Amino acid sequence: MNAAARQRTARLARVLHLASILSGFTALAHAEEAAPAPPEEAAPAPRRASKVMAGGLWALTQLVPSPLLVIGREHVGGGARWQLTPLSYSFGVSARPLRAFFISPIARHSGSVELHASPEWACCAPNQRSSWLIRAGLRLYLPLLEHGERLSWSLGGSYYRALGRNGAAADLGIYTFNGILGLNVSVSPWLSRRELITALTIRYF
Repeated sequence: MNAAARQRTARLARVLHLASILSGFTALAHAEEAAPAPPEEAAPAPRRASKVMAGGLWALTQLVPSPLLVIGREHVGGGARWQLTPLSYSFGVSARPLRAFFISPIARHSGSVELHASPEWACCAPNQRSSWLIRAGLRLYLPLLEHGERLSWSLGGSYYRALGRNGAAADLGIYTFNGILGLNVSVSPWLSRRELITALTIRYF
């Protein structure tokens, strides 16, 4: 073999050696890319209040009364009103439209119909002692701004019993601050000395 042939053979051997080295690096890079990433540690689940704590919070909020301005013939007085909602159907939310007692503000004020019971105390008409009244009725809530979170209104009717008498009443309300605060006006034409009642409603659930 002459010198020229030996040189060509040596160059070819060096090229093949370099190619084998590059091939090894390429295979290593592909293996690293294909290797599964180490599993990330699962984030701890957020702690949720127990049912007992949630029930206690709900009960405390139900004890907060709505102050009343009671206006009747030859009488202006004050009072307090509470409200329970045994049943509510919300057509403004898709999750759990039918609810009982614990009613979130968005479910109520985005659009709903509710059955309510409202004990009420009024003071103090002339020649009468303080008196209690119980109402039961239906109320429709409809949103006005931002699905009712900023502004909503209601229209309702109720049946009441007070001082041994029964009767019907109608009410109209408007609410803001996610439904927490509102103004509700009840008209009871046949309820002596309590024909018109304006309530500053304070409700969380």
